[in-house]
Amino acid sequence: MKWPKTKRTANAGVIFVESAINSHCSIFHPIHQESDIGIDGFIELVDADEASGQLIAVQIKSGDSYLASDGKGFRVPVDQRHLDYWMSYIVPVILVCYSPTRNAGAWIPIRDFVEHWNYHDRGSLVAIDIPDYCVFDAEEIGKGIANLSQSRTDERLLLSCVDNCFNSNPLLRRSGFELLQAHPQSKCLKITAFLAKRFILDEDIETATQSLYSLGYAVGQHHWSWNPSNKDEQDLVGFASSICSNLDRLEIRRLIELCDPGPFNGPNGLGERCYDILCCCFDRAEPILDDIARDRSLPIARRANALLMLNYGSWDELENASDVIREQESLCDVMDWIFGTEEKEDDRQ
Repeated sequence: MKWPKTKRTANAGVIFVESAINSHCSIFHPIHQESDIGIDGFIELVDADEASGQLIAVQIKSGDSYLASDGKGFRVPVDQRHLDYWMSYIVPVILVCYSPTRNAGAWIPIRDFVEHWNYHDRGSLVAIDIPDYCVFDAEEIGKGIANLSQSRTDERLLLSCVDNCFNSNPLLRRSGFELLQAHPQSKCLKITAFLAKRFILDEDIETATQSLYSLGYAVGQHHWSWNPSNKDEQDLVGFASSICSNLDRLEIRRLIELCDPGPFNGPNGLGERCYDILCCCFDRAEPILDDIARDRSLPIARRANALLMLNYGSWDELENASDVIREQESLCDVMDWIFGTEEKEDDRQ
């Protein structure tokens, strides 16, 4: 029976991968199949001689033909059929390339590569590049690949966080939502924005404050994005803006109240995030802001924030309109408080 060179090369890649996995004392579960669309096996990570049950799917490409033309790393041609399959897989999929002449391999998590490519709108993806410094060996299995497996463990944890958001215990609600809005895998999800809208009126002030921070981040994504034209981020902005378009009077007043402490502008400025939210329903918010700005029974900082939001959230716009505003007696004390001392200037930052 003939044993073609292509088969020998492919087998050499499998042997290389299995050897590295064995050196890490983990387990390789090969998949025997004729189709090239699937995966070649699973890594089951072992920790302290205990099989963890955590799996990483592996697609192996073996041969010097995959070496990049510049001699640095590997380049693997891909088509949409393969990408759709790998991206839909229930566990993380890594691509491992092996060079028989160099007896060396490198790896990359496919989902991370594709998501990074799509985030920057680089067009059709026709090849996956693997830098040669992404070495596939026992040490890397215990570090980068183990961390990749842990990310999926985090996804299961995030489901528990969503469940906690509906708990009657306010501390459990807060802990669940805090993790959702902070975790890189969930902070930009629609479910997080949806829950943030729900928590505006939460009895726990800290949970409500977190909801303002998170919802403002969602509707004002263009402020914080490396790529404001990214389709996924635009989709999040559209969804968050939609659910904020029908805020009622009670929700609007609560949002403004939550801005009392802290600075207005900047990454941690609640006022700026509140303004982004209210822009989604400004026709409804405008008279409420005006009422708050004129109500001398309310904290002066809240009235100042409301007045600033009425002027496009801009200190320059507010200062330019200063003479007109001061003609209204009910607003003079707010203007004096805002512009009266150098200390108030520092509070804007």
